[in-house]
Amino acid sequence: MEWGVARTMSGAAHVPMIFNPLSGDGDTLGRWSGELLAVQARVIEAVGDLRKVMDVVVKGALRAVPNATGAVVEVREGNDMVYRAVSGSCSDHAGLRLPMPHGLSWTCVFTGKPQVCLDAEDDPRVNRPACRRIGARSIIVAPLSMQGLHIGVLKIVADIPAAFDNRDLLTAQLLAGQIAIGLANAAQADAAKRFSATFDQAAVGIAHVSPDGRFLLVNDRFCEITGRRREELIRGGFQQITHGDDLEADLDNVNALIRGETSHYAMEKRYIRKDGTTVWVNLTVSLVRHADGTPDFFVSVIEDISSRRAAEEAASQDSLTGLPNRRWLLDRLETELGRQSSRPLCVAYLDLDGFKSVNDRFGHAEGDKCLITVARALRAALRRDDIVGRIAGDEFVVVLPDTPRGIALSLLGRLRQTVNEISRATQWGISISIGGVQIRPGAQTGVEGVLTAADSVMYEVKRARLEIGLLDLDAACTDLRRIASQD
Repeated sequence: MEWGVARTMSGAAHVPMIFNPLSGDGDTLGRWSGELLAVQARVIEAVGDLRKVMDVVVKGALRAVPNATGAVVEVREGNDMVYRAVSGSCSDHAGLRLPMPHGLSWTCVFTGKPQVCLDAEDDPRVNRPACRRIGARSIIVAPLSMQGLHIGVLKIVADIPAAFDNRDLLTAQLLAGQIAIGLANAAQADAAKRFSATFDQAAVGIAHVSPDGRFLLVNDRFCEITGRRREELIRGGFQQITHGDDLEADLDNVNALIRGETSHYAMEKRYIRKDGTTVWVNLTVSLVRHADGTPDFFVSVIEDISSRRAAEEAASQDSLTGLPNRRWLLDRLETELGRQSSRPLCVAYLDLDGFKSVNDRFGHAEGDKCLITVARALRAALRRDDIVGRIAGDEFVVVLPDTPRGIALSLLGRLRQTVNEISRATQWGISISIGGVQIRPGAQTGVEGVLTAADSVMYEVKRARLEIGLLDLDAACTDLRRIASQD
């Protein structure tokens, strides 16, 4: 044989750094390579089934290593090495536990290097009783590695001393590599199974989205919430199903994520379902990056919050007209006042004239119809970001954000004209009095103060039989009677 090992002072053998595994005649090499290829083919067939992979390798070792009488896969579990796959003379010892840190297998796991024992009867590194139990006189041990860790060994044994040569050592290492591949595939398959279960069965909608906005993966719950089939979502992108009023904010958040300004974002937004209805969702988005830091894909998680939003809207809506009620108006006006660092704001009080006579002449049902008609017309006459709400009875409040005085007067005039058109088209005989205040950027004022001032201006308009009054907030608070000269 051409083993070429050297003895240490203790009599133990170590593996030489250089050897020739290809020595031998062509037929021998052909059989050797053929057996290795056969093992590899069976490992590929068993992909994802680690137990089957280990069985294939320990049985293949008996054919690929001529003098081998047994083979075993030992896996480290805590402080033990455990037999997890066996063949030949080791077949009766599946599950055998050998304590660490003693033994040749432990040395292999600890160093990450293959180990060779020429004779178990005089090698101090081996567990002699364990070797006798499996009939091992010669031993080759190759490490099993996974993600940089040595988690076990492939051990090949023979019942005679000095039974193995350099090619047998190489064979053991190549076979151990097949188990390592099996370990990686099994771990990947297990991770894929866990991911699939989490992804597909989640109670929330989950989607993977490319940096350009295309859907890559969507789970069933995502399809259910958005009211679209998976194929439709994959063909399109999130922009196509996002409500137009929410798209700009969503894209701003996406760009901040790509720039690295934040690690994730959350927002409430609306999707447009296939049937044209909208669904409110709570959206949370994070970004997965490539190793070089470039964006790979977004992970989007959505939760259907339509019921909560509906309840909130019901609590903040006037039950008759559907317009925002007083409570919602106060909250929104407070928000708008908090943004007054650089934008002008107009707040106006509107009061229907002649409404009492509608109830008296035609009954309360007709009065309700009148209020509903006026409410819809006021909303339709304003811009998208303008706000109109019913604050009480036949009184309405209009909030015009980011609106200079001239534009505010034009919009308020349009509201008065809208009500006049309703009056001409019906028998109600109504009109409207409008009084408001213009709030300069940076003004320090409270919600109640603004509403009181606007109400006072409206009262002066009604008393003086004017059409519209709009005062600067400071002027309204100091001299309301100047209204006549402002119109």
